[in-house]
Amino acid sequence: MLYFRVDFNFHEGAQRDADMPLHLSIRFDEGKLVYNTYKEGNWSENEQRIKNPFKPNEEFDLRVRIINGNYQVFANRVEVGSFQQRMPLDGVDHVSISGDLANLRLFHYGGRVFPNPYAAIAKVVPGKRLDVSALPTVVRNAMTNNVWGTEEREGGLPINKGEIFDLTIINEEFSFQIFMNGKRFAAFSHRGSPNDIETVEIDGTVEVLTVTVNDAVGV
Repeated sequence: MLYFRVDFNFHEGAQRDADMPLHLSIRFDEGKLVYNTYKEGNWSENEQRIKNPFKPNEEFDLRVRIINGNYQVFANRVEVGSFQQRMPLDGVDHVSISGDLANLRLFHYGGRVFPNPYAAIAKVVPGKRLDVSALPTVVRNAMTNNVWGTEEREGGLPINKGEIFDLTIINEEFSFQIFMNGKRFAAFSHRGSPNDIETVEIDGTVEVLTVTVNDAVGV
């Protein structure tokens, strides 16, 4: 099966001709990633194009970050382009993904600017998972009574400087299962009760994009 185009749109309403402040089109037939807007029944003449970073018939990761009046576009966790926002997003109430897409594994909408250091209440009991997306030897440790334990450093550093990474920590009965970019990275055995976790804190040279606590139904 050949794949040609996948369109990602922000809509102001559910009507067929609703305005679109954001239209991204992954065009495998042209080898381009296209940005445009649609207003009052007309496409903007200012269509912007960059090289398509994706390959046909392969799984891909597309992320759009809206910041400082621009759309930052990330392809497979690497920034590939930035487009200036032309229309306000106040009226956006629908998102659509259409085209030659075999399977949509995950869709997440939302976000905010996180402070650094970041701290929040997070009841991560067994059966829960903590997901963190951020820009970065991964060290695991635990502190008890204000005393650090023995560090665990096996596994190297499976991320690159300047790239987005996804960190998932699943709290299981006997250990934390740690995943980097969807792949199992390490296990860290509990050194205290797994039911006593009340907060999450993120600090260091990193820009936090999203933090969520979910039921651990899969990675």
